[in-house]
Amino acid sequence: MSNDSNWYGNVFKSWQAKQLGPKPTAEMLATIHGLGARPGKQALAIAMGLRDCGVTNSQIVIACGAPQLNKMRGFITDAFLKREPVPPSAEGHTVYKLTLTGKGKQRVERAAKAAEKAAEAGAGEAEAKPAKAKKAAAKAAGKAKGKAKAKPEADTAAAETPTSEPATQPEAAVTETATAAE
Repeated sequence: MSNDSNWYGNVFKSWQAKQLGPKPTAEMLATIHGLGARPGKQALAIAMGLRDCGVTNSQIVIACGAPQLNKMRGFITDAFLKREPVPPSAEGHTVYKLTLTGKGKQRVERAAKAAEKAAEAGAGEAEAKPAKAKKAAAKAAGKAKGKAKAKPEADTAAAETPTSEPATQPEAAVTETATAAE
């Protein structure tokens, strides 16, 4: 979640509460990530839709720089989110008010359980890591030794190749033919 909070931290520093309304809570953002949205503009737009006041398209554009409705529509189509009917805003803009459906709650719960299992497995792997690290280091050292052995063989093969002999042989042949011609 550190990457998530880093991304949203930068956005929330420049949050314009007058134009955008209240910031989405960490719980709202976690809900959207539990549905499978990665941290970013679309997840932020959907989390803004989960607020009590909902979100307008102009608020999404101000917060994200462009309309971000594709993923929201996908979650509505997949029945993870439901769009609540809300009257237009004071400016006459459409308001997107979203709620989590039962299917969406199940998916968020499954994602939370999977994250817990991954955290437990990560703790188990961290204990076993020193043995694996030693094995990997030994393997890397073996590869380095193998490369070191292969390199001198290439050098000896290059040293055995007669690079200077062809240049000397024609000179000798030229001098022999020159003396024979006289």
